[in-house]
Order: sequence, then structure tokens, then C-alpha cells
Amino acid sequence: MSVLLASTAIAGLTGTTARAQTTSVASSATTAASTPAVSQAAPAQGEPKAEVVNVTGRTALTRSPGAGLMRVETAPKAIQTITRDFISKQSPTTNIQQILKMLPSANVMDQDSFGLYSGSTMVRGLDQTNIGWTLDGMPLNDIGGGQFYSNEVLEAEDLETVSLLPGSVNLDSPIVSGAGGLVAATMSNPSHKMGGLMDISFGSFDMTRQFLKLNSGDIGNSGVRFMFAFSHTKANNYRGPGLSEKFHYDFKLVKDFENGSHTGLTVSYNDQVNDSFLNPSLSQYRKTGYSTNYDADYGGVKDTGYYKLHVNPFRNVVAILPTHIVVNSRLSIDDSAYFWHGIGNGTGATTLTEGKTYYGGTYVPIDLTGDGKVTSGATYLALTPSNQEQFRPGNTIKVNYQLGSHHHLTAGWWYEYSNLLQYSPVGMVNQTTGEPDNIWGTRALIKMPNGQPYNYRDFLSLAQVNMLFIGDSMDYFDRKLHIDLGFKEAMMTRRVYNYVYGPGGTYNRNLHVAEPLPQIGIAWNFNRHHQIFVDGATNFKVPSNTSLVDYYSNTSAARVQRGGASTPQYSISEEIGYRYTGDTVIGSVSFFNYNMTNRLLTLNQYENGTSYSQTVNAGGQTSRGVDVQVSTRPILYHLRPYASFEYLSAKIDNNIGTTSTLNGATISDYLPTKGKSQINSPKVMAALGLDYDDGHLFVGAQIKYVGKQYATLMNDSSIPNYITDAVNIGYRFGSLGFLKSPQVQLNMTNLTNAKFRSGIYTFQNTLNGVTGVRGGAIAGAQPVYYLQTPFTAVVTVSTGF
Repeated sequence: MSVLLASTAIAGLTGTTARAQTTSVASSATTAASTPAVSQAAPAQGEPKAEVVNVTGRTALTRSPGAGLMRVETAPKAIQTITRDFISKQSPTTNIQQILKMLPSANVMDQDSFGLYSGSTMVRGLDQTNIGWTLDGMPLNDIGGGQFYSNEVLEAEDLETVSLLPGSVNLDSPIVSGAGGLVAATMSNPSHKMGGLMDISFGSFDMTRQFLKLNSGDIGNSGVRFMFAFSHTKANNYRGPGLSEKFHYDFKLVKDFENGSHTGLTVSYNDQVNDSFLNPSLSQYRKTGYSTNYDADYGGVKDTGYYKLHVNPFRNVVAILPTHIVVNSRLSIDDSAYFWHGIGNGTGATTLTEGKTYYGGTYVPIDLTGDGKVTSGATYLALTPSNQEQFRPGNTIKVNYQLGSHHHLTAGWWYEYSNLLQYSPVGMVNQTTGEPDNIWGTRALIKMPNGQPYNYRDFLSLAQVNMLFIGDSMDYFDRKLHIDLGFKEAMMTRRVYNYVYGPGGTYNRNLHVAEPLPQIGIAWNFNRHHQIFVDGATNFKVPSNTSLVDYYSNTSAARVQRGGASTPQYSISEEIGYRYTGDTVIGSVSFFNYNMTNRLLTLNQYENGTSYSQTVNAGGQTSRGVDVQVSTRPILYHLRPYASFEYLSAKIDNNIGTTSTLNGATISDYLPTKGKSQINSPKVMAALGLDYDDGHLFVGAQIKYVGKQYATLMNDSSIPNYITDAVNIGYRFGSLGFLKSPQVQLNMTNLTNAKFRSGIYTFQNTLNGVTGVRGGAIAGAQPVYYLQTPFTAVVTVSTGF
């Protein structure tokens, strides 16, 4: 179903009729997972209506609330959806995380202005490893630690909708870490008419971008249509030396059948090389601020901060095969097979000394200089990347059955088996120039006397997931009352094999988790304008695979991390909300409560110059708050305002276990954190947006306030509140020959060029040091921060054909 909007996407408009903005019947077989609905039966009273698109022959107008920042929802749970109307007016470099910024539940921290780096997203104080991320129903989280890398998935021109379900996931969502909710992205379907879109962008920091999309249109009477898109983006880093360059390809094929069945293929491929940013610690920020960067010039053998040793190359591909089979009017089957493969690294550097090289806690003589001998005291600069290669196939199958007029039954099975190899080789570096022989860390490696690579760490993670689910969606009282009841049993086995272990270490550790996860949602529609809903959900999160591994220094016999199986995090969430859907004003308010046990926090660390993540058990947590959204359809001719607000109280329920020093000995102790506020949890966030669009000229502005956030569990260090802003201006021209609706637009962010800490990259227990519950001294350490990106402008010229 073609979707025509007042945007760059309108370039595909070739006729004078348009279809309404709704989810296509030819979408992914897991549409129910990625675009929540009240029921799969007949439309319920108050169900989201198709947005009216009025076509004037050259332009298209949409009445979507808040210019696409809010969609009419009726499901018995909180859902916050951004549509193509808003997405298309943002810079085409924008990634999925950046799209979420204006939502009340989302706290988004950028690494750059162009979406070329993956920043971080918090939802109600829970980090992105607690959020399920899907594309057309396929899971996108890293299976090892749950991270999500938004710069690798889907270009903005191909993104149809992004839905955030804070605090819950759908019954059939293939997610194992959803305490923070679900972010479901859908790729735009290929259009029924042949054509395409071309745009060129240029902007601050020598950014250039080229994009081309081709639509086949309907191929005869075969029911087949497809689209292919390519983009190339390149930009200098806004601070420090280096640049980033990205090649991206999107493909989607749809095959429709006359009885309503459909199948297809979605593929997204990304090939990218980024020079890394150095995130400053508190003292670095106070001393050198935005000048805290990797070295632009090589300073000799001891210069581990040379920027060419901190390059992040990565290639990945995701592929989804969704199929929807209509057996009869009551019975249908959805099946979605998927595959994810990624290879690359986050690089680092260290200096090694011959005669002081260790492997798994044991001294191993290594010839670092390549002169055929080991000379005690010879220092060598080496590349120490954190490499990974991941294979992740899986499948979700679901049977749907309409039982009478009141019950829609669902039952299914999600299965996945992943293979993740993570290792840190020691790569050769030109000691004269400081440049590594190979940034990928796959050749030109330093080896041990037995001929094997000299790896700092090297382990294999195998993960197997089985999730069985069953549910019933019920409608009563002329569909005014809707009830969702669901239950799933999630079973996960994680096996880790450590190839670099020594005295006291463990070669193999396994983690087996089975969790029952019930959920319920109830909605009462008084009429088409008013609805109340309540929902309850349960979720869990398994510890990261890196937490199961023993790490050893390669410069001494010390073990720097003792691995071990942590208890999985478990959460229970409740929500009660109200929605108003008027002819002009749309609004929603939802009150939420979370209770978590064994709260798992993600701690980013640097080891040998390499950044990697660990899981930290922070005990119990209680979070309460309220989310508010309000928007309008066009008022005062063509204005569409939007506002959102969140209040959040996230409290640590207990003292957190740690170690301390007492009388010169290391003892088990507790950090006195009971009653403290959780890190990364601003009490207040608020946003305002305003859009003007008359079909030719469009102007939009967004502003967001984020309150103070603590960077330590003891609340003795924080980042102050701040405000971000963005403006977009554009004009659509009439068609000229084969050029359909040419357009020019300008996107600007951080208009005041404000500089501040915008997020917490690495939290700490305490900044100043504290006495533990058992009397020991707990040393302080410094948090590390994200920095706000500077003023950035992007000009885009686009046209359909």
C-alpha cells in the first residue's frame, strides 16, 4: 500500500490519487509485533483511523497529529509512535535513536549530529540493553550484551514508522531483554508504481551524502514489487581528528496473493568505518572540555592515543523472510525467518614490553619487534582491537484463530541459535608512523611461539533461545471492552568457552534461564473519543556474556576480572492510562510503576585502550512516574503543535554489594545506596514541537528539556539539566518533466551552539569515596560522559522520478 506524505518521500508520487497512511497488508508477517494493534479481528470502536491525505496533483497534505510525532492508538498499553510525516522532514542522515528524541519516555544521547555513530537511549531510566529493538519484527539487539547500534540499520528515507512501547513488549515479540520496553521500526513497502527518489545532502563538518531509491512498481500481474536503495555518507568528526564513512543498502520485496496471503524479503546491509570519539572523564572535561580528543599527530612509540589506532570498522547484514498465510476466514499463520551477521571491531592500542608479555596469567616470550629474538625491555606499540563476528539465525511462527465473535487466539514459538566469537588480537603497528597494518585486526597479527595469535582475550558465546507463547484477545459490549491475556515461557541457555584462561580461571561457564512471563491489558472505549486502559507485564534480562569470562592482563600475571553467572533481572510493570481522540486534539496520559529485582546495569570500561561492556548487579529498584502527550491536527490553517512531559522517580531499594578496604585487607562490603536515585534517570523531561505545512512550504521546530541526571550510585556526581533544539525549513516545487515534486530542505540542530555534558557513558559507584556499610573504605572513581554535539546544518535537495 503506497504511502504518500508531505515530505521527501513524496517524490514517488506519480498520480493524483493517494492511499491513506496505514500499515500495509503486505508488511512483515510480524506486523503485530512491530505495529501494535488492538485486535486482528474487525476494527474496534475507536481504532486508529487512516490519516487523510489530500492530493492536489503536485503536493500532498496530511492531518496526522503533531506533524507525525503522535499517532492515534487504542491498544491496552502505552504506545508512542512517530510516523513518516515527521521522519521525512528530518535530516536524511538521522538514525532510529535520534527519531525518538521528542517522545516523553525517551532520553537520547548522541555521539554525532549525522547519525553515523551509535549513541545511547534511555527509556524511563532503563538503558538500551533493557529495550528490545526490532525491524519488521526481527530482533536487532546484540545477543551478547543487548546493545543496539542504530547507525547500522535502515536509512531515514526507507523508515516508515517507529513505535516505542515503554515498559512492555508484545506477546510475540522475539525479545529477551524488554524491561524498558520495545522499539519497533518498520521499513517502507515498495510502491505499486514504478519510480524512484534521489537526494543529495551537504552540511557542516564537510558532510556529503548521496541517496538513490528505485521502485519496480507492480511487475505485471505477478503480485510482486520491490524497491532497492543505496546511500553513501561521509563527514569529518566534529571534535578531534578523523572522519566517518558509510555505505548502506536497503532492499524490500513483497509478493501479494489474491486471498490476502503475502510473503517477501527485507534486507539491510551496512559497511562503515568510523574514527572514534574519546569520551572525557570528569577531570578531563573540567580541564580540557571539548578538546579532550585522540591525538591528531603521532607522538612516538608510547602514543597509544593516536587517532589512527582508534578506528571502528564494521560490516553487517540483516535479512527477514516474512510470510502470512490465510488458510480461511478464521485461521491464518505468520512465519518470519531471519538472519543477522556482523563482523568488525571497536579498536584500541597499548604498549607492550618484551620480557613482560603474559597470556592467561602465564609469561610467554613474544617477539614483538620481529627481529627474531626477545630483548628484555624493548617497548612496542600495538593495536589491540575488540573484535567480534556474530551469526544469528532465528524464526518466529504464530498461528491465529478467530473463535466466534469475541475471541482471537494466538499461539506460537520463537527459536534462535546464535554464535558470537569475541577476541582481542595484538596487531602490528608501524612504529615510525603509528599506523596499524590492518584496522580490522584480522591479519598482520603478532603471534606466540606456537604460531597461534597472541590474543588478550578470546572466547566463544553460544546462545539458544526458545520462547513459547499463547494469548487471547477478547472483545465485548459491542467492542467497547477489549482484553488481552497472554503468557509466554522464555528459555535461554548461554554457553561461554574462554580460550584465554589461566590459574584459577574457568574454560567453560553456562547460564540456563527459564522465566514465566504473563501479561494482561484491558481497555474500555467509552466512545470514539475517550478510552481508559490498564496493563501489567513481566520481563527479564540475562547478564551479558562478557560477565561470564575471566580476563587476564597481558602485561602481568594478574586476573583483571573474575567471571561468574549473575542472577537474571526480573521486572513487573503496571500502568493505567487515559486517551482522548478528538477531531482536532489528541492526548494521552499514563501512570506507571516498575518493581525490579537484580537490576542489571551496563558498565562501559576501557581496558588496553579498548572499550567493552560489563553487567553490574544493582539489586532492587522501584520506578514510578507519568507520561503525557498532547498534539493537534492542523489548527490556524496549517499549524500542528505537539507537547510531551515525563516525571520519573527511580529509587534504589537496597545497598549494593561491592568490595572495600579495611585495615589493609580487601573485604566484601555494601555501598550505602538504599533510597538513592538511580543513575541516568532525570526526574523531569519535557518537549515542545510546532509544524507548519501548506503543501509547499513547511517549517518545523522542536525543543526538549532534560533534567539533572546522576552519574554515580551514591549521587555525589551529576550532569546538570539542559535543553536541545532543532529546526527544519523546506519547500516543495511543482513537477517539472520527469522530475516529480522536487524539494529543498534545511535541517539545523543546536542553534545556540551550546556545549555541555549530554549523557553518562560510564557511571561509577562513588566519585569522592565513601565508607561502606561494614566499615571499609570504598574508593571513588570518575564517570565518563557524552558531549552535546555542536551547531549543525544540513541542506538536502531531492526529487522523485
